[in-house]
Amino acid sequence: MFRYSRDPRFYPPPPPEPKKQTFVLNGNLQPLPPPMTKPPMVKPPMQYRAFAFRDIGKSIGDLLGKDYPINGIKLEAKSITSNGVFFLANGFRDAKTGAISGEMKTKYHDKTNGITYTESWSSNNVLSSTIELFNTLSPGLKLEFNGSYNPSNGNKGTKVTAEYRKNGIFSRCNVDLFKGPIVNSDFCINQRGLLIGAETAYNLRDSKLIRYNLGVGYNAPGYSLALQAFEGLNTYSASYFHRVNPQIEAGTKATWNKNKAGPVNVEFGTRYILNRDAFVKAKIDMNGRLGLGFVQNLNNGIRVSVGGSFDTKRMNENVHKVGMNISFNQ
Repeated sequence: MFRYSRDPRFYPPPPPEPKKQTFVLNGNLQPLPPPMTKPPMVKPPMQYRAFAFRDIGKSIGDLLGKDYPINGIKLEAKSITSNGVFFLANGFRDAKTGAISGEMKTKYHDKTNGITYTESWSSNNVLSSTIELFNTLSPGLKLEFNGSYNPSNGNKGTKVTAEYRKNGIFSRCNVDLFKGPIVNSDFCINQRGLLIGAETAYNLRDSKLIRYNLGVGYNAPGYSLALQAFEGLNTYSASYFHRVNPQIEAGTKATWNKNKAGPVNVEFGTRYILNRDAFVKAKIDMNGRLGLGFVQNLNNGIRVSVGGSFDTKRMNENVHKVGMNISFNQ
């Protein structure tokens, strides 16, 4: 057996070790500590997070309102390119009228400058463009400029929105220049889970307050409460949401309109998580309307939702509704 030895004449010497940076402490050389890295951005706890006015009672609203596709069949496809451009296309067929509608949308987010561009074109021939600036002028400040135009009838719209959220305070104001003009504003304060907010709409041309709503809520990790007043303090609602355990959620909502001579409408709903990819939902109100929903996440980003609404007092009549949503996420 032959053994080969490395001849130093034909091989370069190893590179020198980098010089360690040191500093003098009490007359002795000490190595510099490693540079500090910026910690990752994390969401603040729920007790200090800024919520919008529409987030008051959102948990019970999602439990009773989402994942019940009862009005028809909807097909949706989403994809994102390697350079961050987002594409969306959807189509919907109304189960009652048979009308078919759709929309195409594209969005690009410039992370360096904090600008988001959105373009959309609907089957109603409405072209819409939106520019969003977030944390560009000031931390927590978001500016949004939206314009729409319909070439068929010449209808156009322009809306400017300013939104600020920081340290548990949320405020927003938008102006619709071609309608009214109307100024919509809302604010919400979060103090250790206690939410207090209001929403208004003011017509500048008529100098008239056309809408005002109030809301109070409390959010905790396992439950939430909400008390709201809508339609100029004519409609009142109280809701309660409870996450019983990691698999079961339940909640109830009561609504009363003082202008209608009727009882309080009480609605109860629940969700049961079968596994990480599927869950079922059910709800029923005091009028006997039963809602059922089932959601299944398949492979390759496919999500299927099936729902139905049934009038338990008129089971033999053609008053029931069923629907389905299919979403492709790539």
